[in-house]
Amino acid sequence: MREIDAKTALAWAKAGTARIIDVREPAEFTSAHIAGARSIPLGSLDRAEIAPAEGEKLVLVCASGRRSAMACERLAASGREVYSLAGGIGAWQQAGGAITEGARKVLPLERQVLAIAGFLSFLGVILSLLVHPYFIALSGFVGAGLMVAGLTGFCGMALLLARAPWNQRGGVASPTR
Repeated sequence: MREIDAKTALAWAKAGTARIIDVREPAEFTSAHIAGARSIPLGSLDRAEIAPAEGEKLVLVCASGRRSAMACERLAASGREVYSLAGGIGAWQQAGGAITEGARKVLPLERQVLAIAGFLSFLGVILSLLVHPYFIALSGFVGAGLMVAGLTGFCGMALLLARAPWNQRGGVASPTR
């Protein structure tokens, strides 16, 4: 996997030698995305036809760079030359790249995971105090899941949330080059 900084990716895009592929979920893409980027969610990446033109570089982007790095590893394993944008869409914007913002806003997937994990942990503690002590297992289960996600990069809750209806609505037609 190759990681590049936003200034390099921006220079490639301005020169017309890079294709930007956003691997976030459709609702996240609709909220805000790099102008001219194509939306191919991480879960659909294996089924998508991504063939760069001669001399064209594929630059994958997400909110923070984590999902694009995962996608980059997947595509690189199939023999494609791909790059992950370090720092994600925020780094692109800080480098002066254009962002297209939609009217509908949705929390990034990582923040959705954190909010739900926090809620379930808190709920487990409250239920263990008010209903039955065994409800503390809910907090332990969520904590173990977060630990596994941090150590391996696999987050089952993120996979479930990616399929949630609010993360599927609002897909925007994107350039197909």
